[in-house]
Amino acid sequence: MKARIIAFSLLLVLMVFLFSGCVTNTNVRFETSEPGAMVMIDGESIGTTPAQVQMSNAIWEDPDVLIKMEGYKDVRAGVDKEVKGVNLIFGLILWWPSLLWVYGPEANQYYELIPAQQ
Repeated sequence: MKARIIAFSLLLVLMVFLFSGCVTNTNVRFETSEPGAMVMIDGESIGTTPAQVQMSNAIWEDPDVLIKMEGYKDVRAGVDKEVKGVNLIFGLILWWPSLLWVYGPEANQYYELIPAQQ
C-alpha cells in the first residue's frame, strides 16, 4: 500500500512539472490598423505587423509596447491581459504555484494607428 502511495505521488509530481511548463507562455499576435508597423516590446524589436511573439503569463510581467510607422503617431501601450483558465483550475486543484501564471496577455493584440497630421 505504501509503495502505491509513493508511486502515485511521484507520478503526480512528474505530471506537475511536465504540464506546468506548457502553460507559462502564450503566443501573442500583434496587429495594427495599417500593416507594416514596427513593434517593440520593452525596447526590443519583434518585427512588423502582423507580428507574433511568445510572452510570459506570469502575473508580475507588464511589458511596454511601442508601435511606430512613418506618417503615424507612435503608439505606447501595454498588452491586454486575461485570466488563463487552465492555470487557474490547475492551481486551485493540484499545484498552487501555477496561480503565479494565471493572468497573462491575450492571444491577439490590436492597435489603432492615427495619422500624424491629425
